[in-house]
Amino acid sequence: MKTLRIVLIVFFLVGFFGCTSVKEYIEIAKGDTISEGYFDILNKNTREKTLYSEFETSIRVVATWKSREFEDVYLSEYSRLYLLTAADKEQRKEILSDTSSDLREFLFYAYTPDRESNDFLKPDSVWKVFSSGGEGERLEPLDIREIDSTPLVTKFFPYVKPYGKFYSVKFSKSLSSDKDDTVAENGPELVFTGVLGKIELKWNGGKGR
Repeated sequence: MKTLRIVLIVFFLVGFFGCTSVKEYIEIAKGDTISEGYFDILNKNTREKTLYSEFETSIRVVATWKSREFEDVYLSEYSRLYLLTAADKEQRKEILSDTSSDLREFLFYAYTPDRESNDFLKPDSVWKVFSSGGEGERLEPLDIREIDSTPLVTKFFPYVKPYGKFYSVKFSKSLSSDKDDTVAENGPELVFTGVLGKIELKWNGGKGR
């Protein structure tokens, strides 16, 4: 009986900690310095998926689309926390608009048990990353870079953990989508594919993964 109880406890712990979702990370972070409104929009613009191999994690990806809606709420929250003046806020908004008006950008956190497989920056990476627009259009990345996991990053993106890496990936905007730059029925897709598996993340109006 004692053995059975221990087994049940182990299964409970594995189920609880092994299936943590973005929403649960966000719930933990709520009530801190960042507002609930920001986390609501973050959750709306974030997708996640984990691949398993023989009951072990092969890769976990959590990605946030930097849509116009997300950039607006991020700027508002950043301005509130850092007490930016109206002029400073407007200047920062113009900078964001100048750099993102012709680009589609995603921020993504990736975890792989083998850190050598977390190599999205390498030309010979085991992963290929692309975004798809409407009508089967495939967009290749213009730039992929790693972002340092600073306290600012981990506060605004609570799914970023020290055992993984945080990246930015940019694409040219699709000619057939991104018209309103918000989560919609024909929202963008972000795809990771390679010999270790395939992950497809879709921003198609719901909160699905």
